[in-house]
Amino acid sequence: MKLPLQRAELVQKWGLYRFTLACVAGLLFMLVTGYQLAQFQQQNEEKVALSEKQTRQYLEDENAALRKQVAALQVESVMAASSVSSYKKMLEAREQQGRSLEEQLSFYQRVVAPEVTQDGFFIDGIQVSPLASDNRYRIKAVLLQQNENKAMLKGELAVLIKGSLGGKPHEIKAGEGGFLPNGNIKWGFKFFQTVDEEFTLPAGFIPEQIVFSTEVFQWKSKRGEYINSVNWIDVYDSPPEEGSLDS
Repeated sequence: MKLPLQRAELVQKWGLYRFTLACVAGLLFMLVTGYQLAQFQQQNEEKVALSEKQTRQYLEDENAALRKQVAALQVESVMAASSVSSYKKMLEAREQQGRSLEEQLSFYQRVVAPEVTQDGFFIDGIQVSPLASDNRYRIKAVLLQQNENKAMLKGELAVLIKGSLGGKPHEIKAGEGGFLPNGNIKWGFKFFQTVDEEFTLPAGFIPEQIVFSTEVFQWKSKRGEYINSVNWIDVYDSPPEEGSLDS
């Protein structure tokens, strides 16, 4: 077999042994260089992987810390909202208590100390509230006298409700239909008397005004007459809407 010219020249110049040794040395150099390059690349990849791992761990730690901060802020927010709600409810309760005390004071002033108010028979604390059944209501009131010398008074209280039905003016008297079926309310007292009655209004009836009237008798003598009217909207205690409580 004929050797290539370059190889033959090298063999003639260096000899076969030297040529073989040079080839082996070249192969060893290439192997060592390749191994070193592979080691360098592996070390570089390990450094990159380690850096990425450290970065990922740092970000995870930061994320965990931020989550804890957010959770703490949420807890603080809930506690603050709860405190505000409790404080608001406390203020509302105190305001309600204050109004109740004012009403009680006003009531006892009229009963015990009539000189600080007007003289004569009158009705106070009128309140109308809806019941569970449709068009069914309850009316509450207190009958009082403000005479300095208390005496037994009596009479019959007539109640009339004015409003509209079917777009036309309409009136309902006690004893008509389901409105106070027992008729006028009989009363008699020396200091005061409470009124607590249930009644029904016709379907479609829109109440606008309540008129109270009575003749006032002391024993068998007529002392006078009383008449007073109040707007329905001023004495009607509507139920609270669902979910409206606190806010």
